Amino acid sequence: MATSATYTDKPMTSRGKPKATTAGKSVTGKVGKTYSEIFAASPQARIAMIRDGVPAIEAKRLVQALGVEQKVLYQALGLKTATVNRKITQSEQLASDESERLLGVARLIGQVEAIIAESGEPEDFDAPEWLSRWLREPLPALGGTLPMALLDTMEGQSMVSEALARIQTGAYA
Repeated sequence: MATSATYTDKPMTSRGKPKATTAGKSVTGKVGKTYSEIFAASPQARIAMIRDGVPAIEAKRLVQALGVEQKVLYQALGLKTATVNRKITQSEQLASDESERLLGVARLIGQVEAIIAESGEPEDFDAPEWLSRWLREPLPALGGTLPMALLDTMEGQSMVSEALARIQTGAYA
């Protein structure tokens, strides 16, 4: 969902490398929303995005944003790599169930962005990078399950979202 970051006019780290942020990155194609906008969108608006179908290329963009291997993310989302790649080459949309799971992860990134924005320290925070690491660590609140192992269903994504919300409030997560 996010386009690859361009690092011009970005603040620099102490090592002289540009700092990445996700604010303002947009989902391209028919969706045309940032992660934060997807998170804040009404259920009806997200349903419309799902029914329209997300361009398959957004799966690849989400892989890049999260910095994970394509196979890892697609497996976590229950997507078939060959199918997604075929749809990318043919500029097709994902099926509604595939779109829903993909938008669900974009929504989680938007949730992290919202949490950081509310903390007052959003500058230089890379929400996809943070979420990527967090998804791959066992979470006691989920019985030691990796949050990434729950992304293939909307119920699982809801559990992950609730765990993120508990982090925001300082509750056990």
